[in-house]
Amino acid sequence: MKRLLLCFILLTASRQAYSQALDQLGVKKGISMNGSINASTTAYKANGIESRRDPLAWYLNGNININMFGYAMPFSFSYSNQGRNYSQPFNQFRFAPSYKWARAYLGSTSMNFSNYTLAGHMFNGVGVELSPGKWRVSAMYGTLLKAVPFDPLVPESYNRAAFQRNGAGVKVGYESNGDMYSVSLFHAKDYITSLPYIPADATISPKENVAVAVNIRQHITTHIFVDAEYSVSALNRDLRSEKNAFDSSRGTSNFLGNLLKPTNTTRYFDAIQAGLGYTGSFYTIQLRYERVAPDFVTLGAYNVVNDMRNITVAPTVQLFGGKVNVSANAGMQVNNLDNSKASDAKRLVANINTGINPNEHWTINAGYSNFSNYTRVRPLIDPYFNNPLDTLDFYQVNNSYNAMLMYRTGDQNKQQAITLNSSYQYASDKSSAKDAVANLSKFFTSNLSYSYNLPPKTLSMTGSVNYYRNTSAGLNTTFMGPSVNVNKQFFDKTFRTGVTATYNVTKATSESNTTNNTLFNTGLNVNYSPKGKQPEGAAHKTTHNIGASVMWMLRGAAASQPGYNELTSTINYTYSF
Repeated sequence: MKRLLLCFILLTASRQAYSQALDQLGVKKGISMNGSINASTTAYKANGIESRRDPLAWYLNGNININMFGYAMPFSFSYSNQGRNYSQPFNQFRFAPSYKWARAYLGSTSMNFSNYTLAGHMFNGVGVELSPGKWRVSAMYGTLLKAVPFDPLVPESYNRAAFQRNGAGVKVGYESNGDMYSVSLFHAKDYITSLPYIPADATISPKENVAVAVNIRQHITTHIFVDAEYSVSALNRDLRSEKNAFDSSRGTSNFLGNLLKPTNTTRYFDAIQAGLGYTGSFYTIQLRYERVAPDFVTLGAYNVVNDMRNITVAPTVQLFGGKVNVSANAGMQVNNLDNSKASDAKRLVANINTGINPNEHWTINAGYSNFSNYTRVRPLIDPYFNNPLDTLDFYQVNNSYNAMLMYRTGDQNKQQAITLNSSYQYASDKSSAKDAVANLSKFFTSNLSYSYNLPPKTLSMTGSVNYYRNTSAGLNTTFMGPSVNVNKQFFDKTFRTGVTATYNVTKATSESNTTNNTLFNTGLNVNYSPKGKQPEGAAHKTTHNIGASVMWMLRGAAASQPGYNELTSTINYTYSF
């Protein structure tokens, strides 16, 4: 590891010495290179609580783009001594060379075949995309999940354990004048031998999946178009179950049975989405149908919302020369498609968004939605610190409202803006059963901010007030507080500084008690980027950037919980060429 780090440091240090020669070579011989390399180190110290991260961490990442006689060969890498803290590898690289209509993917990357086969799942392996003429061909093979073994001495490791999962897929399509036809096939399989030890009470099981999708988009006339996608997914939930001979009562009489032999744990799902649309001079209207079978799963996607049928109409209108834009999606949504649940729900669904720009000073946006959705939230306060407790995953049916009002004024010497953002969400999982009890959640957030910029003095200031209220399951939480941010540039914009401060008060009230918490965050960051001379004939400018930041957080004492503080300092260096 140390030798590898040394090689990267030597490469960075020696880059300036021969960059001009390479740039001149690019002009004369058709070879060019550009990219950046970044190295940073973070120090951390906590008082009053146990440390939530290592006291010292370093990160090394970068990207290099090489173009050799028309062949594009981008390469990226990421390395850190924090990789051991992640169940899936943080240290990774990506190499994606291309030439004309051919592109290859090597390393850690992602591809998309369809919404119900391979849909953006990260993998470590190889891939290719070919687009000769009107044909489109894609293929991939790699590791979707790295094996994470059980640790009998650490019970918490059971939640992170995983089999190694490999996947392969291919997609073939044809496009002509806006019309498109394609078929994709994806296969993924867990390897039982990738885990040397599996506890008797383990809840995970090795899986295998085959998914097929057919996609069509066709213009009937100049104004009328149709599109449709049909997908079938076969999932074996446990490879350790025995394979069965054909049994018509098990519903395995289909072509996927030849790719994935039926077992006691094999299930088949399908999904369809289709649309018919008309495009006019200032409007578009589309009728859509979507049905996803209960428990639909593909191992090529992180999440698929299933057990639902939507029939919707989606108009889009532009008025007053584009100053008013309105888009909507309304229809009927039904669940419990296989009648396996004790109750079901039928409801009207709607989504409408409006944007108004009457002049250069005002901007107004508003929206409403009550569609089902899946949300994955991970705070981005510190991208290098990963605490599973800070990640929120939920699937719910909700009603949400949002609005934004902005007023801007000023000229090239002075600029001001006032912005008000608000959103309200009402969520409920109450079923149609007579004895069901609603589990209600209400969320309200609001932010009022004011910004003041003086471009000639390279000075900007922003002040804001945040308010958040959440009511759910007998617990009311209120969060509010101000924040201030000031940025200033010096020495012909080569030296940039920023100061930020935030103070929050949180009040949590339940049936038994009330808790008050305070949180104060403040930070300072500086960056220096000297202006270098661009070598003669170079296509890209060589730059250096040195930065440092210090962040201090103080959480006040509350009830039986003592207060604590954390100090995080970071130094980074970036070289771009």
